[in-house]
Amino acid sequence: MLDKQRQIKLLQDLIQIETIDDHEKKVVDYVVKLFAPFGDRVRITRVPYQGDRESCVISIGPTNGNFKLGFSGHMDVVNLGNREAWRDDPFSGKLYDNDTKMYGRGTTDMKSGLAGMIGTLLSLLEDNVPLTGELRLLMSVGEETGQWGAEELTKEGFIDDLDVIVIGEDSNLDISYSNNGDIDYTVTSYGKVAHSAQLNVLNAIDNMTDFIQLANQKLRHLPKVHEKLGPVLHNITMISGGDQVNSMPDKVVARGNIRINPFYTVKDIQAILTDVINEVNQMPQHHFELQYDYLGEAVSGDENDEYVQAAQKLLENILKRPVNLFTESGTTDASKFVNSPSAPTMFSIGPGNDSCHQVDEYVDIPDYLAATEFYEQFAKKYLTK
Repeated sequence: MLDKQRQIKLLQDLIQIETIDDHEKKVVDYVVKLFAPFGDRVRITRVPYQGDRESCVISIGPTNGNFKLGFSGHMDVVNLGNREAWRDDPFSGKLYDNDTKMYGRGTTDMKSGLAGMIGTLLSLLEDNVPLTGELRLLMSVGEETGQWGAEELTKEGFIDDLDVIVIGEDSNLDISYSNNGDIDYTVTSYGKVAHSAQLNVLNAIDNMTDFIQLANQKLRHLPKVHEKLGPVLHNITMISGGDQVNSMPDKVVARGNIRINPFYTVKDIQAILTDVINEVNQMPQHHFELQYDYLGEAVSGDENDEYVQAAQKLLENILKRPVNLFTESGTTDASKFVNSPSAPTMFSIGPGNDSCHQVDEYVDIPDYLAATEFYEQFAKKYLTK
């Protein structure tokens, strides 16, 4: 490992780069400079997305070895909420409680995992560790808002030849080996502006309730229930329409969220939603349009997978405590990586706590350093003799 102070400074530097749903290129610029002294021992591919957003792939070790290990982390962070509610600068990276906690947006989700992986690559290079295979770090944009970077990296083939991907997402230093998929969609019910005192007037709100009832009926009772992730979940989470109380609205817009267990694909659920839209559009005076805002597949992992089991034993040895294997109701970049035609084993291990996405987010320094030690030991297990 890098020495403790350098590893902490690395995370502080990342936290101090503001990447709320943008500006990931600044992180890439910073990280590329860290690897510049190693010349052609490092292969760097910058993958532009748009504007000041850029993913990056950094790899070390021989490309013709018999094992290829992927590390994955996203560079964006969520918004601050009420900035005035933070007790200190949310991009300070300050240390508190006798230097045992680091403060700031992204410390838990997930720049600590990313920093640990960057530090691992730097350590292996500085120590001239002879690698027998390739270690490939995937740094992505836009995970929090649609996993745009992971989608592009998958399309460009950076996942296809990997044997394993370790994702540095917050897992409280347990291991998440499977997760739900996610569909976000927007549906619009079109009506006609009219005075509310008129009889038999087209009401876009009434029509929207027809859609919601039918969608719930078809999506909340699907027969395949996952043993650990449960059933498919469908909820309308946002709805808007109308300008004043005595006028019918010309349209009503609703947004829905669907959590997909591994027994169903995105295409399966899209087909059901299409049927719902077709059915309500056949009702008198109903006119609906549907668009998709996010599509992420479920990841069907296996707790008995050899790499998951190896990671559990290695992490237990580092932490000196039992390490839990669990399934995650949310999504990670794995929900895009799984679209690779030869998707590898994927699991998440990262430091974190319940401050994720909250005001006064922080990470425990001992957990951060333990995760970093895990990343390096796992890499050495599969990429050295």
